[in-house]
Parts: sequence; C-alpha cells; structure tokens
Amino acid sequence: MTSMSDRERLLKRWMSAAKIRSWRSLTELARVSMYQVRLLRQGNLDRLRLDAIGRIAKALGVTPIDLLSMADSPAVTAPQGLLSMDDPTPESHAAGIVQLQQEYRRLKTRLENEREQLLAEFQRSSLQTLESWLLNWYKAVAAVHHNPQIPATNLLPLMDPLDRLLEQWSVEQIAPIGEEVAYDPQWHQLVRGTAKPGDRVRVSMPGFRHQGRLLHRAQVSLMS
Repeated sequence: MTSMSDRERLLKRWMSAAKIRSWRSLTELARVSMYQVRLLRQGNLDRLRLDAIGRIAKALGVTPIDLLSMADSPAVTAPQGLLSMDDPTPESHAAGIVQLQQEYRRLKTRLENEREQLLAEFQRSSLQTLESWLLNWYKAVAAVHHNPQIPATNLLPLMDPLDRLLEQWSVEQIAPIGEEVAYDPQWHQLVRGTAKPGDRVRVSMPGFRHQGRLLHRAQVSLMS
C-alpha cells in the first residue's frame, strides 16, 4: 500500500514530467474536478469512475494501471511485490500486473453498467418531462391533417414541455428571432456581407448555447 507522502511524491513527479504545474492545472487538462483529484491523492481510486481515471492517466502520461497501483482501498490495492523494491522478482511483478489488469477490467465493467443505468435514468426523466407532449402532439398533427384551417397558435402550447426540457438541460437561445443585437463573431454568424464586432445586426435564426458553451451560432443579417 502506498503511503500518502509516497503517493504525492509520485504524482508530483509525473506532473513535472508532463509539465503540469499545479493540481488545478491537472483538473483542467484531465477535465476532472478538484474533488476527483483529491480522491486520487488520498488513494481512494475505488470511488473514481473509470473514465476519470483514464483521463487523469492520459494527462499525466501514464497508464491507468499505474494509477491503480497507488490505491489505498483493498479492492484496488496492488500486490506489495509490484510496489516494493525489496522483492523485485519477475514473478512478483508479473503477478502484480495480472492482478491490476483484472481490477482494471472489473472497473471497466462497473463503468459500463453505470453508464447503462445512467442512460436509462436520463431517458426516463426526459420522457416524464415530455409526457404531455407525447400524449397530445400526434393527436394535434392528425387533427391538422383533417382540418388544415386550425390556427398554428393552437399548437404552440404543446411545445411547452420541450421548452422545459431544454431549460433542464441548460440549453438557451443566444437571441430570439427579430432581435437587434451587437454583432459578436463568437456567437453570431453573418448570413451575408461584412460587419465589425459591435455593429448592429438583426437575428434571423436564434442559435443556442449549452451550459454557456456554443452549440450553434445565431444567424444574423445587417440592418437595412
């Protein structure tokens, strides 16, 4: 079992080799949270998801098995022979590698099961939000086929569940259609012509952000 001080020294050596200057830099490069890095530093790798272990290992330039060898949890602790220089026999190293590979496969299977469960939960939650839309939308479509004169405004309330779902997913419009905005090439796509940042333009397609990150730029046109 690797001690806290030994583990930190090993991690910092890997970070130095990968030119990672701080724990915060490691979180950004590996796309994990400080909490996950704290679990790594403490040796609680059994509480880390396998994809997080893989990203951290990639950022450090080591293998996931290298990280698993530092674990404090009995469920993922490497054989002492793999870590100790007092017993450097090829047999002990080979046995340690086999055990770590088995543990890696076990964690991979657990992650796949968790992913399936999370996907099923995500689908159930989304369908609950869309339930009224599912029950009424196709009925409304059939009614329009039978009577094309039905006003489109009668259908708009049916889209409320979809709006709620997008809100739950933190999907937001960049700007509504018809709005006048200051041109920003980060968020706007000019349909034709040229414009400088800050020029007044009109939105022709809304564009979307997800959790503050760009999904689709809003299409804009120059003010006539």
